[in-house]
Amino acid sequence: MTADTRQRAKRPVGRPRQYAADTEREMIFDAAYASIRDSVDRPVPIADILSAAGVSTRAFYRHFQSKDELLCAMYRRDAVRAAARLVQRMEEATSSTEAVERWIDGILGFMQAEATAERVTVLGTIVANRAEGSEAVARESRELLIAPLRTAVEDGARRGEFTGLDPVADAQMVASVVFSAAGLTGGGSSVSSARLSRAAVHSFCFRALTATPKADRR
Repeated sequence: MTADTRQRAKRPVGRPRQYAADTEREMIFDAAYASIRDSVDRPVPIADILSAAGVSTRAFYRHFQSKDELLCAMYRRDAVRAAARLVQRMEEATSSTEAVERWIDGILGFMQAEATAERVTVLGTIVANRAEGSEAVARESRELLIAPLRTAVEDGARRGEFTGLDPVADAQMVASVVFSAAGLTGGGSSVSSARLSRAAVHSFCFRALTATPKADRR
């Protein structure tokens, strides 16, 4: 093999990548979100997502094996980010009781802010439309959100702030109530936030934990 042949062999095949891998992936995520939001009830073809993102089919398959894999990755990404925000809020608490209060308010806040509510609704269609793997990623995402609550309840039990016999079960029960109140349970079983106030949710959850909400201790 001549030097010229070896040099040609080292050249990449096809068009060079236009964007860094992370940037390209985020462009696809953003385009998929916008396409689903604007599609109303019709399925969104991959071609529409690629057109909105301004990337090629080859670029898409560098990151995802299928549209369903993309949709599940979108769902997981938002859950990871939401869980990180919850943890950050809770780390600023001065007690386990305050940490739980911050967790409850964080979850309720998902549907109170217009932009976040829209995003939750859009991502909810991924599960509703039964994308392959969506039920598993929904369970995984729910666990990511519940994990910091469970830690706070277990810490509170050790400190004597909460007196329930089973902190893990207590955390699960609180999570179920709050997810329902926030409209995050799906299936039409959620409780309207207009009908269930923040104070009512706090009161119910802290009575379940056998602790007194901060507002009631004043």
